[in-house]
Amino acid sequence: MIVESVDRPGSRLLRAGPLTAAGFAPFGEVIRPEGGRVSAVNDGRALRYDDLASLAHATGAERPVLSLYRVRPSERPFQAKVFECHPLSSQVFLPMADAEFLVVVAPDRDGSPDLDRAEAFVPGRRTGIHYRPGIWHVPLAAFGSEAVFAMLMWEAGAADTVEHRLTVPLVIEL
Repeated sequence: MIVESVDRPGSRLLRAGPLTAAGFAPFGEVIRPEGGRVSAVNDGRALRYDDLASLAHATGAERPVLSLYRVRPSERPFQAKVFECHPLSSQVFLPMADAEFLVVVAPDRDGSPDLDRAEAFVPGRRTGIHYRPGIWHVPLAAFGSEAVFAMLMWEAGAADTVEHRLTVPLVIEL
């Protein structure tokens, strides 16, 4: 829930809570090994977890992309200055090592993030996230140390990344 900030006049304050599958469901899916179908593979030496996220993309987003993001640590409280969304593709972020990070999302309202319904989450360690197409989100923020994430999505060029710059930063307390 966003409240007006008493110590920062004119700014809006959002408190982050723990990431749960139910709380994040309107925006996408939480990715954890215990969440999917499991089967033994590799001659019984490994477990494969399937169906962890319902990936989606529009016809125009034809190029699958796997990238790595190296995210420098941010200060607390975090000040979000921009939201982005990808209307043509879902997007997955998987941490490559233990890292504390922040996920901030908002539904769409007439082509902009609905800040009155924005939510902030702190995922547990080794937990990934899957944003559905069209979900507004703040670029990932790491805390304490640098974080590295694998990112998967289908791209359709510049048309599939929409940014919305805030006139007043959204302050998020962890």
